[in-house]
Amino acid sequence: MRNSLELFIAIALSALFTVALIYATVEAPRVVNNLLLHIFPDYHLEQTGEVRQITEALKPLGYISFVVILILIVAGFIVQKARKLATIGAVFMYLPTFGYFAFTMFFLAGIGIIRILWFPLLESSPSFLRLGEIVYLLSFIPSLPFAFLGISIGIPLSFILMEVGIFTFFLGVLTWLYGRFKKLEIIDFCIYRYSRHPQYLGFLTWSYGLLLLTPSLRAPRGGYVPPPSLPWLISALTIIGVALHEENVMIKKHGEKYARYLDRTPFLIPIPKKLSTLITAPVRLLLKKNHPENGREIALIIAVYGTMLVLLSIPLVLFSSI
Repeated sequence: MRNSLELFIAIALSALFTVALIYATVEAPRVVNNLLLHIFPDYHLEQTGEVRQITEALKPLGYISFVVILILIVAGFIVQKARKLATIGAVFMYLPTFGYFAFTMFFLAGIGIIRILWFPLLESSPSFLRLGEIVYLLSFIPSLPFAFLGISIGIPLSFILMEVGIFTFFLGVLTWLYGRFKKLEIIDFCIYRYSRHPQYLGFLTWSYGLLLLTPSLRAPRGGYVPPPSLPWLISALTIIGVALHEENVMIKKHGEKYARYLDRTPFLIPIPKKLSTLITAPVRLLLKKNHPENGREIALIIAVYGTMLVLLSIPLVLFSSI
């Protein structure tokens, strides 16, 4: 009876938390947008002189915000007991993506104002936002068979991924809560048998689905903002870094017991062992071990992977610009 009650409470709390999160991601932008429209009115499709003046006035704030977020991310890995700073930085780095959708409706109005974070990149070249273009290859494989038939599944795939991400997040929260009710030191059942970080996996899957929607949106006349693959890549790598940091904490706390869990359970996505070995080769090459053991090593690995992915994205950006 007690087990059934604990399971019911865990399901109810997980469902409530997940629904609240979904509601917040859909409703909060609308509410904030309506509030900000009183400050930054709808300029419709034309970049008037007044809009250009506002843009120039906001540039310093954009640069300051960009630098502060980068400092949060770096400090989250370097400073002891500050990993939450990296998570906050990752969320804020991806937040302007929501402003992207507002921008497709009107220029620099309402919640679209959070696009100021992109000013440092946009002022240099809008193409900088596309320096994570390599991530779109993840959607290329399932889309390829349909492309041969002349069928585009971009938008349906986006919504499928968002729904899968939400469900994965819910299942991760449910399993974690139930494990806490059972006072388990290490949660290694249900979805945690297939992913060590299902909540992060759920967020990344959901946000990737949202990212896939951006190429289908058209910016208004007088403005150009490419799909923001680089901010998504930075956010994803930061979250992965936070997950690695959490694993180090668990290893120090639970020792060999948690190390055995690491050996038998995939990090995020269940993939073949050989593929996982190939992906993690830079870690072994740089650190001479299988896992980074402190914040500096994690920051180094994240920087290396980020650099590699950006370099792989450059040919894709250049090719699409021809």
